[in-house]
Amino acid sequence: MPRYVRPDHAALLEAAIEAFGNRVRVHIIGALVDLGPSTRKELADHLGVGHSNTVYHHLQGLEQLGVIASDPLPEQRISGQRVRYTVNTDRVAELYEVLGDALRLA
Repeated sequence: MPRYVRPDHAALLEAAIEAFGNRVRVHIIGALVDLGPSTRKELADHLGVGHSNTVYHHLQGLEQLGVIASDPLPEQRISGQRVRYTVNTDRVAELYEVLGDALRLA
């Protein structure tokens, strides 16, 4: 018997679970909606998280999922450069709808 049960879900549902299945990620998305474009430090301060490295880890994951965007883009960054993050509301809505469908709520 497998140690973990992993039902076969569509890639979009997996992305929704990754994005919304962690309270820090959900709070980051909400903070970006409230604050608008923000840096990692601004988000960490707003969330009351002592270390912005925790926020950075989640920002990377959310960016890979397409839920947030950064300026400048990762491939254009220079070490130490200030990066601002924004919410991709279309992607959030898409993933939210997929999650609702999976939960039979939509």
